[in-house]
Amino acid sequence: MNNILPTAMRLALISIASYSAIAGATNVLPPATPADIAAILPPEQVVRKTLENLPQLRSGTLNKELAQASKQRLEAGSHEWVMRVSQARRTEQNGDSLRDQEIAIERPLRWFGKASKDAAIGDKTVDMAQLSYADSWHEAGRSLLNDWFDTLRAVAYRQRLQEQVDITVQLRSMAEKRVKAGDAARLELMLADTEAKRVEAQLQQAQLREEQQKQALATLYSGLQISELPQLPVPLKTEQSHSYWVDQIMDDNHELELAEAEAALSKLQASRIAAETMPDPTVGIRAARERSGQERIYGISISIPLSGTARKADASAAALKSKMAEEKYQFTRLKVTREAQRVVSESQKQYTIWQTMHAVQQQSQAQATTALAAYKLGEVSLSDTLQIRRNAIDATLAAEAAQIDALFAHARLELDAHKLWVID
Repeated sequence: MNNILPTAMRLALISIASYSAIAGATNVLPPATPADIAAILPPEQVVRKTLENLPQLRSGTLNKELAQASKQRLEAGSHEWVMRVSQARRTEQNGDSLRDQEIAIERPLRWFGKASKDAAIGDKTVDMAQLSYADSWHEAGRSLLNDWFDTLRAVAYRQRLQEQVDITVQLRSMAEKRVKAGDAARLELMLADTEAKRVEAQLQQAQLREEQQKQALATLYSGLQISELPQLPVPLKTEQSHSYWVDQIMDDNHELELAEAEAALSKLQASRIAAETMPDPTVGIRAARERSGQERIYGISISIPLSGTARKADASAAALKSKMAEEKYQFTRLKVTREAQRVVSESQKQYTIWQTMHAVQQQSQAQATTALAAYKLGEVSLSDTLQIRRNAIDATLAAEAAQIDALFAHARLELDAHKLWVID
């Protein structure tokens, strides 16, 4: 009894001291600045070069060139000059043979503001191509950010397990020495050996996942790679209000702007098709020589198609498509608003989750340190030490995962608010 009491008191004092130190550390977190986020991201110039070389961005560049060509086509119009040439032979009753020749040039003309409408459609088409490129850039940035942080998670998980392998090897060595000295049963060595192999198997799985993730990253984004996990910064707490960040995301959202531009283009096209209910006239100039040049004729010609049911049906269909585009814009606005609210809430919640997990990690680590010291003194069984160590491993992995999630959530927030990797 006299030996047990001092041991229990020593363990209690060690635990209290460790807990107090950790509690003090978790209450005062080191400051963080926006530059901390950039420390774990690839260099911006590398990111820009990588995004520009993605197939979807190269296709977007070609789409902008195509829009310029379409604009020129619309400004020029679909009407073309038509030249007509004819020659005929005239035979009179007296037997004379005479020749008649005629030449005419004619062309349909756009009227009632159709040319200006076509020019407006061309301008809007170019705007849409630019917005589509910007939206593709943003979506590619999102994908890159997701894949980058997935790789960071794989690297972090492997590194933490590597550290735990070293600790389990140390525990096995301690157990082996105690068994040889006769201070412990051989079962402890078996337990330590089993634990070392278990963690080693986990490490091998983690190494495989890390290798697969790195290969995927290198395949999708040439030039981007992660060797070892950089020093993780303290996650940033969003100081501004929820509504502030939602407004930031909504104020300059390429997806929403693209849907709005599509609705505007559809409205312009409907107006242009409605204008076709008044057909374009065809104006021509003609010159003729009859009776082998004895008679000369000069004149102009005007022809106007008569509008029918088909043109009115086209106008009605275009008006319906315009309304559908407007409804799509309203739906897109609701979707973007919901997504913006989710991104902002996730950034705020992930920071709180990390704080909690960080405190749990510190406490579990203190308990593991205490148990290891007690095991060295022969005051705690190896099975209890291993269980406490497993809890500490789980807490460490969970805390680091929460830290990376919080960093990712804030980076995603800055990306959607156009404060990160902004398109030029």
